[in-house]
Amino acid sequence: MKDHDRKVNAFSAELSSVRSKMQKESQYDINYVVQDGKFRFVHPHFAALGKYKEDEMLGKESLQFIHPDDREAAHRNAVKMLKGEITAPYQFRIIAKDGSVKCIQETLHPIMYKGKRAVQGDAMDITAQREAADRLRELEALQRSILDALPIAVIGMQNRRVDFANHAVEDVFGWKPEELVGHSSRVLYRNDADFERIGKDVYKVLKKQRTYKAEFPCQRKDGEPIVCLLSASIVGETLRGQHIIATYEDITERKRAEEALAKSEKKLKEILKIYRKKGA
Repeated sequence: MKDHDRKVNAFSAELSSVRSKMQKESQYDINYVVQDGKFRFVHPHFAALGKYKEDEMLGKESLQFIHPDDREAAHRNAVKMLKGEITAPYQFRIIAKDGSVKCIQETLHPIMYKGKRAVQGDAMDITAQREAADRLRELEALQRSILDALPIAVIGMQNRRVDFANHAVEDVFGWKPEELVGHSSRVLYRNDADFERIGKDVYKVLKKQRTYKAEFPCQRKDGEPIVCLLSASIVGETLRGQHIIATYEDITERKRAEEALAKSEKKLKEILKIYRKKGA
């Protein structure tokens, strides 16, 4: 056998041994060895992730495959991990051969490779998870924008404890959203009796149907009494966990106008009645 063939076979056997060892020691499905800043071993899965062949990555500077905006942070985290300053896996983006961007999560530890100090990297492709997380954040931001644009207070509650409030709660109740989150919704009502009664009424109906609407006495942060039109809906298919979304519309002025109108109509009827008697 020629010397070249023996070297190739020996190297292949060594790579096979390294692959086997890496797969046994790591829960990650992407492995590689970096020595003197260059790839010395690349798992086929890692090469395929970047749409490269293994030999296209071997001998190349590892940093050149990392997204330019992430290189500094990735290098800093790598140094900290190798020094034992951090243990949690860190994330960064890589640029694939076709220009697409992939996200990986990596952990490193020092090894000896061919008699010299090297670094073994264990990583996993988290592109799909990152894209899903980004999409979720976009939807949450859109949801917050929509809710904050509403002129009525929108409050999320679980077991009558506030877990979300839009900015309009300050207009309706005088409370800032951050002042309400984490606290009981008791502060929205005038007294304990109202709080208990309204809670019973709302949850009793929501056990039978998804939505409920009614007018209730409430109060602002400064103690000013107001009347609100409460519209509540369960979160999910059932009331399990007593998680609901409620909107509060301040209808105090409308109720006052209605009461004033009713008094005026009553007074007018009384005057007309008097005139009719005199005319008779």
